[in-house]
Amino acid sequence: MEMAFALMIFFILITAVFVIIALVFPEWVGITGKKALEIQKHQSGDDESKDSSTASSAPSTENKPR
Repeated sequence: MEMAFALMIFFILITAVFVIIALVFPEWVGITGKKALEIQKHQSGDDESKDSSTASSAPSTENKPR
């Protein structure tokens, strides 16, 4: 019985440490944090028309001679 209680306390402590790390350093545990979202926004660009123009400038693979 004492071993089960010790394991339960150990599990609770490890879970609490994980939650604290996830809140302070989300990227360390695979959560997309504020910094990663800022980088994604910067890389995607602010202009939505830029995204549609890049998609239309790609060469078409349809109607290629075989």
